Amino acid sequence: MGFWDLMIQKDDLICSIINSAFKLIHKLNIKEQNLLRKMANRKFDFAHNEIFIVLNSPSLQRQDLSVLQGKTLMFVNRGFYHPLYKELQPRFHTFIDPKMLNGKWPVTWLDEILELSPNVTFIMPVTWASKKQFRPYIERGVSFYWMPIQAVCDCLGVAGECFQFAIKQNIPTIYFTGFEASGIAYELIKTTSHFYGANEENLKKSTKDQVIDLLMHSRHLHDLNRFAKMSKAKGISVINLTEGGLLDMFPRMNLKEIGV
Repeated sequence: MGFWDLMIQKDDLICSIINSAFKLIHKLNIKEQNLLRKMANRKFDFAHNEIFIVLNSPSLQRQDLSVLQGKTLMFVNRGFYHPLYKELQPRFHTFIDPKMLNGKWPVTWLDEILELSPNVTFIMPVTWASKKQFRPYIERGVSFYWMPIQAVCDCLGVAGECFQFAIKQNIPTIYFTGFEASGIAYELIKTTSHFYGANEENLKKSTKDQVIDLLMHSRHLHDLNRFAKMSKAKGISVINLTEGGLLDMFPRMNLKEIGV
């Protein structure tokens, strides 16, 4: 075993200890745990026992998402900017980024999404259920599904939240597209990092911010490899429909094959 393999194992051990402590703290929160128990009993119907997760990489510009018409779809973040969003009527839309809490992302995005896809269910961290900005939506009956808070060292990001939701719903086949895992490289050279362009807030990052991002990106790829191994062991098919990108830990299919 080489030096860097040992360093990764050491990093895994440290992260495991931190995550265990973090999870224990949240298990002591009675309100959170009661809400999570309610979510555990909430099951959705999925046609053909499959879900299609659409993330936001530039490669979406080269794909015809109309072949996913009628499929059970989940979008994330600014995914509602996609010109086919209304036509596709996504069933789910996921947010986990704290920018939604600190005002960098307006909560009124929820209104824009509901205007396009009125029956959408928002997937969000359980800690957000008590936040005042979401109270008006909860009170008027907007559909939310609250997920366990991601651990400190969980680097799967919003894609991981989508995967975990699908697993909690016992979906055996998970397709995803728009996930190149190379966004950090695009941000470093300040070019298009998403299908709609660049995230303007990310273009303001300092080199200190980039140091953290690069470290997180390394763990992101590491955690994706671990997730791929875990899902395969559980008999869950996670299939990459993205055109290009870095992710070699999941089997690939061409999006065009879906409509055949």
